[in-house]
Amino acid sequence: MNFLRLLSSEVVQHITIHCLNTSVWREGSAEKPSQKAVRFKAWNGLMFEAEGKLKPEVAADDCKIKDGRWHRTLFSFRTQDTQQLPIVNIYNLPPSEPGKQYHLEVGPVCFL
Repeated sequence: MNFLRLLSSEVVQHITIHCLNTSVWREGSAEKPSQKAVRFKAWNGLMFEAEGKLKPEVAADDCKIKDGRWHRTLFSFRTQDTQQLPIVNIYNLPPSEPGKQYHLEVGPVCFL
């Protein structure tokens, strides 16, 4: 990993959360992320979060739709600090409840 970091000027990773009747970023029609929004721990220990210094790009946030069908929220992480990726942990994932589910799709880290 250190060799890749030394040769790279930028790093990218995508994470998709597929969800059924549970939100992970925004609640309903709210414009801002909720207090319960997921948070992502970077390789160097810093946090990507809704109200933090480091924020993920949210390409789509359809998990706020609770209609009994599967939806997804797409997170993109792109930084010139090659020490920030990969994402090593995800916090504030919704609790397990009947009728509410989610699963993660963690993409590869691309060193550019």
